[in-house]
Amino acid sequence: MQLNFFTILTIISVFITAVLSLFFFVNKKGFILENRLFAILLMIFNLQIFYSFATSNYAFQYFMDWHRPLFIIRQTSFLIGPLIYLYINTFRKKLDIHNFNYLAHFLPFAGSLLFLMIYYLNTDRFVIWKSYIDLYDTILILAHNFIYIVFSLLSLKSVTPTLKGFYKSIFISSSNTWIQMLLIGFILVWIVNLNSFALYMIIQRPVWCAYTASIYALTAFLFINTIMFVLLWKPDAYYVIAKYKNTKLQEPDKMGYIERLSSYMETEKPYLNPDITLENLATELSVNPRILSQIINETYKKNFKSYILEYRLKESMKILADSRCSKLTVLEILYQVGFNSKSAFNNQFKLFTNLTPLEYRAKCLELQNSPDFYMASVSLSVA
Repeated sequence: MQLNFFTILTIISVFITAVLSLFFFVNKKGFILENRLFAILLMIFNLQIFYSFATSNYAFQYFMDWHRPLFIIRQTSFLIGPLIYLYINTFRKKLDIHNFNYLAHFLPFAGSLLFLMIYYLNTDRFVIWKSYIDLYDTILILAHNFIYIVFSLLSLKSVTPTLKGFYKSIFISSSNTWIQMLLIGFILVWIVNLNSFALYMIIQRPVWCAYTASIYALTAFLFINTIMFVLLWKPDAYYVIAKYKNTKLQEPDKMGYIERLSSYMETEKPYLNPDITLENLATELSVNPRILSQIINETYKKNFKSYILEYRLKESMKILADSRCSKLTVLEILYQVGFNSKSAFNNQFKLFTNLTPLEYRAKCLELQNSPDFYMASVSLSVA
């Protein structure tokens, strides 16, 4: 077998996916059930990478005698949609899949295997692209996974962000970031499958589909490496929910802590202190630091650093928008709200508002000087 660029890319993708799958299967950090669901999902994804490669222009001639087991591997595509849906909802604690009723989600996969067993008994030689069932199987798989993608999107409708919002959420380590990234990745893989298999069905010859394996391998490579990157760079994106599973807070106690924290942040503004730490704030509130961390993570879907950062940015926005503070420089403002670096402040402010501090100030002052702003102010004062 010739080792070209995309063959090597496929081998790397299969290896990395296998390692990730093993990691999540044996990993006891966080929620074990969700870890194993994700490990199974990665294993199936790995099988799909292999299937795509084995039926591509680069390798199909080496697997001509293996079409029956290859087509059985293809049927694992019926598991991807249900597993994504169940994983997302168990991760967000919307479902308890210990109930055997959820096995109904896997009936299409079982049905496809049963059909193939019967079909193979009555077929002497089976070649995937020469069999009429390949077309119908492809349509069913794509439609089946599309339905589950829609279900998954609906279950995330309250947290699905815009492209800019998703980019911002990566830096905030939101507990929803991991799920959003995972779903977007599988949607992209589904689109690649739809595109490549549609052309494959039309042309009916693997030799004409050289790009199928290359695009799929490239998509898989980028997707798997994105998962690796997020796990290494922002582990809180995955573990933010799981790390407090052994610390149970009663709802009345939790609401009391939230009220006390919000009131203290608004009146005392501890975030203005550039050296504030979780332990300092917990001491000031007379709360255990772990409890305070749990409150912030579970209530605001942020870690402590991101929680303080948002308060500082909103405070700087108030000052920049105040015409009475127009003589204050950006440097003075950033130090006033708790930042220590001008570059860090500018980067975070641009990420949060999509404007530089000076652009934001100019826009606010322009709005305040407009007739519409004056009329709105008069209306409010009369009311």
